[in-house]
Amino acid sequence: MIKKLPVVIAFLISPIISHSQTDDKIAHEAFMITRMVNKFHVQPREVNDQFSADVFSGMLLKADPDKVFFLKADIDRLSVYTGTIDDEIKQQKTAYLHLFTNIYQQRLRQADSIVTGIVKQPFDFNTPGRFTEAEQISYPASSATLRQKWVKRLKTKVLEALVYELPDGFKSLTLMKQKRYTDSAVNELSKKVAAAQKREINNILQHPYGITQYVGNMYCETIASCYDPHTEFFPPDVKENFESMLGGQSFQFGFKIKPDKNGGVLIDNLEPGSPAFKGGKLNKGDKFLSLQWEDRDPVDVTDISINEFSILLSESNHKKVLFTVKKADGAIIKVLLAKEQVTGNGGDKVNGLILKGDNTIGYIYLPAFYEDWNVNDKGLNGCANDVGREILKLKKENINGLILDLRYNGGGSAEEATELAGLFIDAGPVAQSKERGPKVYVMNDINRGTVYDGPLVILVNGYSASASELIAGALQDYNRAVIIGSPTYGKATAQVVFPMDTTVTPATIAQKRTENYLKITISKLYRVNGTTAQFSGVQPDINLPDILDAFITKEAGEPFALRPTFITPNKYYIPYKPLPIQALASSVQAQIDANRYFKAVKDMVAYSRQKRAKDISLDIKDAVNNNFAKNERDNAMASITPSKRFIVQNNQYKIARMQTDSYLKELNEEFSRQVSADPYISIAYDVLGQLKNQ
Repeated sequence: MIKKLPVVIAFLISPIISHSQTDDKIAHEAFMITRMVNKFHVQPREVNDQFSADVFSGMLLKADPDKVFFLKADIDRLSVYTGTIDDEIKQQKTAYLHLFTNIYQQRLRQADSIVTGIVKQPFDFNTPGRFTEAEQISYPASSATLRQKWVKRLKTKVLEALVYELPDGFKSLTLMKQKRYTDSAVNELSKKVAAAQKREINNILQHPYGITQYVGNMYCETIASCYDPHTEFFPPDVKENFESMLGGQSFQFGFKIKPDKNGGVLIDNLEPGSPAFKGGKLNKGDKFLSLQWEDRDPVDVTDISINEFSILLSESNHKKVLFTVKKADGAIIKVLLAKEQVTGNGGDKVNGLILKGDNTIGYIYLPAFYEDWNVNDKGLNGCANDVGREILKLKKENINGLILDLRYNGGGSAEEATELAGLFIDAGPVAQSKERGPKVYVMNDINRGTVYDGPLVILVNGYSASASELIAGALQDYNRAVIIGSPTYGKATAQVVFPMDTTVTPATIAQKRTENYLKITISKLYRVNGTTAQFSGVQPDINLPDILDAFITKEAGEPFALRPTFITPNKYYIPYKPLPIQALASSVQAQIDANRYFKAVKDMVAYSRQKRAKDISLDIKDAVNNNFAKNERDNAMASITPSKRFIVQNNQYKIARMQTDSYLKELNEEFSRQVSADPYISIAYDVLGQLKNQ
């Protein structure tokens, strides 16, 4: 959850300066980070030898996560600074930074040369071989072993690309035809993979601000991250992306992106009301594999940089794009999207439907806790008001239960979450926060009455974080809603974006403009009962298997995540009478146990955990057979048809809009199909059927 910077940050192009000047400037920025964090952070750590060791290992992880650049001898040379980087920061020295930059630049050029040489000869995939776990996690001892590691890395990536592109009828071909196809394909794919790797290397070597500034930004980012996972340094390029999110009218697909540590681009969040949101197929964590503008050939983006990806997306504002993405569970899907013009009041930012069966249940999907940037609107276009308006539309359809879907909702405005909770409870405390001092701040719903007081279910999963956890925890504590899904992410901290200026105060943020900015964790969040979602997340009342459990790292698994603490329960918090949670859970347990989809999810999670961090076969037959086995598992899951307990309908307002908007109708039909086939929503529907009779 990030409190927004109340000004549009001016992006200034820095003049070209010498390496020495750049090093000095970076050293000053690093020092400033520690000063700023020490002033504002809720729990600043001491900048000492342990901090130094953490920065040392963090830099290596950022610069060379796969250990394919540095040699063991390089690490030995750098390791003399393991315990002294804290002194370098405090004294604004540049020796470590200068040595790191020189070695890194040298190794990047060496890697580029190695990749060029390797692909001059075709790969032999028919000879048994393995890329061992020991090789993957260690720095090569020599240039020769570095080259061997690059050979295995490239072969691994070629095999991954090959199995992704296998034609549907490949398995039915004769062995000779299969070999002919793979031999031809791997030659082309080897060139593509090598080009992608070289592009990745040269994006660093030819960075617009220079390699020295690139490493310097990495240095500052690492220092900030050593305080906690959500304290971040915003260099100019990141700041520029941040600014672009604040702009006025623009044509957008509606997804925010971030780099994948393994190369390529991931979805970081969905913009409420956008085409990507309304289509219902895309989620946080999805990875882009290819994109294809209409009337154009597809473009492989598996290893593309964010800048290159953004350039591809800017080609047109009016043509459609076919995106191929990889879901968290490994499934490959295709999504056709067209940009829409986004304005302050554009589009439905929440998506509501009616689930009609034995009961009439309202369904609302909320992807983020957004608030209106236009202060003159006084929050009238924030998510709480949007959800309130959607509830009123659904109440006209005589619903007797409501599902609020917060799955994949990574948070946003705490103020909006507090107001949203107020739609379902009478006035009272919703959550608590605590900064560095002893005072506890109460986040209150000050409005008497409710917008909806009927049976309520909240759906959550492992990507529900921050403000999502705030409202789920609050309504659980008040006995106001049944929480269904899997344990949430476990982030219960709040951040503010500050200009890099030690004279700034929270009251003067709007008046300060600097080249770089710093997002700092300033407070911890607590439930009204004094507990916290930090680390443990919100535990559902009815727990369902979650495919994300096999693939994502939650807050508790992040380095330097703040440990959970507890405070006194709020004395003005008065819960409603307890809900019959045990009876409700028992009523659907047999259905959950017998559900083929949930059983398949459990099997997939167990299989994925078993396969982690193992040796990788470089035999093409193994890769193809493993792919067939995976496809069979995916197809088996996809073929599971949930029992139809309801049909999906639209409210009269949306029906009228779709009569004049064919694209909205197309997106709504896809979203409705997703909802009707969702087994988690089916369980929520049945629980509400039981709850209304209690």
